[in-house]
Amino acid sequence: MYFLLIFLPFLLSLYEATSDNGSSSQQLNFAVSKTVRSNAMRYALLVGVFTVSAFATVSISTQRSTYICPVTGYGSKFVPISQFLGLLLDAGIIISLSTVAQDGFESSRPKLLLGRLAFISAGALSMQAGLFILRNPEHMIWSFHLDSRIICDLLFATVFGSSFLASVVYLMSELRPSIPVTVATCVSIYTYYFSTHTTESWPSPSRSTVVLSSIAFLSMAGIVRLWREASRSQRSMSLNGTCSRLLMILFVFMSVLFLAKKSSLILHTSKLSRHPIDYLMSNAQHTSDQWRKQAATSHSLEDAVYQYQSRYGVPPPPNFDKWYEYATARGSLIIDDFEQINNDLLPFWAIEPAKIREMTAHMLERTWTDAGGLRISNGSSRLTPHVVGTHRWSLDGTSSIINKFAQWLPDMDIAMNINDECRVAVPWKAMEDLKKRGRLARRQLNETKHLQPFSTHAHQLWPDTYMQAEPPYSPQTISEYFAEASIASSFTKYGVIGCPPKSPSLKISWWNKGFFCADCVSPHALGPFLSNWTLSGSLCHQPDLENLHGFHLSPSSFKPTTSLFPIFSQSKMPGFSDIVFPSPWNYVDKVTFDPSKGVAFSEKEKTVFWRGGTSEGYAGADNWEGMQRQRFVHLANYAQGSTRLDLILPTDAQGTDYSYRSIPLSSVLSATNIDVSFVGEPVRCYDKECAAQAREFYFNTSTVDFQEHWKYKYLFDFDGAGFSGRFMPFLESGSLVFRAASFRQWFEERLTAWKDYVPVDTRLHDVWSLLAYFGGLGKGGEYAHEKEAGKIAEAGKDWASKVLRKEDMEIYMFRLLLEWGG
Repeated sequence: MYFLLIFLPFLLSLYEATSDNGSSSQQLNFAVSKTVRSNAMRYALLVGVFTVSAFATVSISTQRSTYICPVTGYGSKFVPISQFLGLLLDAGIIISLSTVAQDGFESSRPKLLLGRLAFISAGALSMQAGLFILRNPEHMIWSFHLDSRIICDLLFATVFGSSFLASVVYLMSELRPSIPVTVATCVSIYTYYFSTHTTESWPSPSRSTVVLSSIAFLSMAGIVRLWREASRSQRSMSLNGTCSRLLMILFVFMSVLFLAKKSSLILHTSKLSRHPIDYLMSNAQHTSDQWRKQAATSHSLEDAVYQYQSRYGVPPPPNFDKWYEYATARGSLIIDDFEQINNDLLPFWAIEPAKIREMTAHMLERTWTDAGGLRISNGSSRLTPHVVGTHRWSLDGTSSIINKFAQWLPDMDIAMNINDECRVAVPWKAMEDLKKRGRLARRQLNETKHLQPFSTHAHQLWPDTYMQAEPPYSPQTISEYFAEASIASSFTKYGVIGCPPKSPSLKISWWNKGFFCADCVSPHALGPFLSNWTLSGSLCHQPDLENLHGFHLSPSSFKPTTSLFPIFSQSKMPGFSDIVFPSPWNYVDKVTFDPSKGVAFSEKEKTVFWRGGTSEGYAGADNWEGMQRQRFVHLANYAQGSTRLDLILPTDAQGTDYSYRSIPLSSVLSATNIDVSFVGEPVRCYDKECAAQAREFYFNTSTVDFQEHWKYKYLFDFDGAGFSGRFMPFLESGSLVFRAASFRQWFEERLTAWKDYVPVDTRLHDVWSLLAYFGGLGKGGEYAHEKEAGKIAEAGKDWASKVLRKEDMEIYMFRLLLEWGG
């Protein structure tokens, strides 16, 4: 229904062919005669062929996003009707405008009438918008807090739209309304076709798309020919010589490009020698082997010191030998590669230690900033007095980690983020400058060529005001460096400010939430599958993600800063500058895998299993339709078996060639069971949005023991308000973990997508293709890759037991704080 306006030229041409006005000698279309009337009907029929074939082409070739179009909403049944009525209304308005325009612009009456109509329309729309906002106050934030990029887009659209309408009205004084509308429709469809069909596009264009687009193009050629004939013989189309020649030149130019495009698509082979996932798994194995080899090069303390200095360009911190002994005594397989720590701490090298202590004190003195403090002093760790009770367990858990090695740490205070969401979003230019100065500071220190002792100068002591029984500031005292940004879009103001200036997300707004953005996916994908896990986290080339994750749409608790404050967080979005540390959630066993409940992969049920809550973001202003958890549950439960999927399947029995084939979704659903639902009731939402989600989704009121997950082969893992605390026990369970995470944690460099888990794009457009590969098709599971599924599941379980242990969390935290304090 998005493309219903394609039929507008047909309605206009049909009106012109049947209207009495078409026979008026003063009308400038077809002459009044039986022959001309026949030509008019032939013209309308040809326009009809063009619109039908163009509509079919666009409908088939357009891939919808997983953004939810509610099934149970009050207005969902009336959307098709309202769109059809809108089409008729548009046709009526254009015909009326044509009539007014053809009365002649030498008189002021038509101009005055058009001005009044425009003024009345603007007033009616303004009143409608005002009433809507009064009835839905949650939309107030979006309506009156637009960022500069959206304002620029709206201004451009306003100027462009106004210019286009003015041009059309002017042309209607000389031409029948169907002519400019048909030209505009043709050019729009033509441009859309070229922007979505390339030889590298996924999926490759089907034969039906090529045939339909050719019919549309040929019918347009016939329409142009009729215009040409009419302008020559009857002058009834009022296409003067210049206008006629321009149309012919435009069509010839389009014809050349169209034929070239068709030739490239026909000549380009769509066959593959192997399935993309086979290639991705093979490449992942090689990447993992290479990383693991260089991650543990050292076999002695001297080797470790050399590796540290050569990799990071600075001497290791004091007590590095104690860390080395601690790590090796606990059997750490990773000694040399801690790139996450290096990246997190690099910009802080540009800041004076006294300034870092001042910023830490600033946060801990103001409980409003949602930062809890840990003081490491005299070889032990303890909480600062003013930690919020609901989050005390988190800091207690972190303190228990630190106390394992606190005797070797210098005295320090650290500010811990007690919220799930990350906090520090530094603009790109400022961050580049900090990194540059940080590298310079490290080069200067590296010239000393020896370990530096911890400084104990009195002027480097930590402030003490926030250790008092009463906080120095009231809980309501805000910080000028932090903003209250909860329950509002975070994407433009914070999410992408760390992107390079020419990044698409800084220039483009993805307005059409219902359409899939192929250009946003292609940099990190191979066909429908995610090929670069690290790059897939970047927001810089993915403007459409603004509408496809709860954190971007409406974070529940978000107090960000655009200055580089030293905040320690359990996870962060790529582009943010929080210092990531191992989460106490996993360390204190908030959720665990009980080995006694484990099941061998071959004995697990072939089922996709997921249970969870609507906790990803705060639902308001109709934004829950884009949240990842909601989209997944909707995708799983409202899947139409008749939907056609373009799947990569073998073309022969030997499986030596692969190509895209159109398969009904029912074939995937019959091979793999789907057991996906929300639990409890809608949370983190306004009343209206809670009610809307309650109507749209089934909320399972029965509780599920967490250990029940291990019975199923396929477990999907999603972000909550922040990182997912389930991922580590999922890996340990031996089930195949499908991971769709935007928040990144401390262990990212240790794990390899397609070897230890299956990566899933945030858009979820790849879900059915992934299940078709691993689970197969039909009741017999034809083309299933059970062996590959089991291999990834086993590899993830084995590697997690070696590098994601509690001991590994301690080792990471020890090194992080040693470098932070050094």
